Amino acid sequence: MSSDYYPFIRVADDEPEIPEQLGTKQKYWLYRDDDRYLLKLGRPNTGENWAEIVACELCALLGLPHAHYEFSVWKGQKGVICKTVVPVGGRLILGNELLSEIHSNYPTQENYGNTDHTLGRIHGLLSQPEITTPIGWHVPDACIKTAFDVFVGYLMLDAWIANQDRHHENWAVINADDGIYLSPTFDHAASMGQNETDKKRKTLLTSSDPRQRINAYIEKARSAIYLNKLEPKPLSTVDAFRQAAGRSPEAAGYWQSKLVEVSNEQCLEIFKRIPKSEISELAIEFAMALLELNKQRILENLSK
Repeated sequence: MSSDYYPFIRVADDEPEIPEQLGTKQKYWLYRDDDRYLLKLGRPNTGENWAEIVACELCALLGLPHAHYEFSVWKGQKGVICKTVVPVGGRLILGNELLSEIHSNYPTQENYGNTDHTLGRIHGLLSQPEITTPIGWHVPDACIKTAFDVFVGYLMLDAWIANQDRHHENWAVINADDGIYLSPTFDHAASMGQNETDKKRKTLLTSSDPRQRINAYIEKARSAIYLNKLEPKPLSTVDAFRQAAGRSPEAAGYWQSKLVEVSNEQCLEIFKRIPKSEISELAIEFAMALLELNKQRILENLSK
C-alpha cells in the first residue's frame, strides 16, 4: 500500500475498556499515553469510516475546530479512532442537556423528529457571552465573536457534505477549568452519500430523469434542526445554514470565503489518500459531484 494513503491505527484486542452508550454504532473508550480515545466501528456495507476521515480533512481546509479522526482496525473490524476533545477534568455537555436546562419540557431522548430542536434556541444558547469559542483554536477573524459564529461554520460544513446528523447529541459545549466553550465539531459519518450503493450512485450521476439525478438527491438532505416548533419538517442542510447566516451574516460571510478558497483539486487529493479497499471509484466520483454542487448552492444562497 502506498505511503500516501491514510494509515490504519491498529488497536490491540484488550485495549478498549468502556463501551460508549451514545449513538447507534459500536463505540469504545480506550487509553493511550495518558490520553483518552474513542474507537468507532463502521457498520458493514457503508462508507461511514471514509466519510468520517474525509469530513475531518475538509474541516481542516476550512479552518474549523474539529475532532481528528484516523482509520483503525480492532479484532479484524475496521473503524475510526479519535482523541477526546475534552481536557482532563472537563465535561462534554451535549445539546439536549443544555437545552433541557433552559426549556423544562425539552424532549431529551428524541434525536430525530424533535421539533423543539430549533435554530432559534441554539442561537440563543450559543450567543451567551459565558460560552466562548473553542479553547486552543485560533480565532481567525474579528467577525468571529461568539460560539454561534463558529457553529455557523459547522452548519456550512453540514450543507457542503450533506451531513444529516446534526441532532442534539452531535453538538456540545465543554465545561472545563478554563471556562465553558463550544466543542469542536464531531461525528460526520452520515454524509456524502456514504451509505448508497454504487448502482444507485451511477443512476444519480447518469439518469435522464431529473427526479433521479444527483441535483434532486442533494436537495433532500435534511438537518436535524427545525426553524420553529410548528414546522412539519426539519430545515434542509442548506436552509439551516442560510437561516443561521441571517442571524450572523458577518460570520457566515467569513465561512463562505473559506469555502471559496477550497479547490476541487484539494478535495480530490483527500479522496485519493483513502485506501482503495475502503472506497470505490464511483463513490469518489459521486462524493466529488455532491461537494461541488452543494458548494454552488451555498454560495448562491448567500449571494441572494
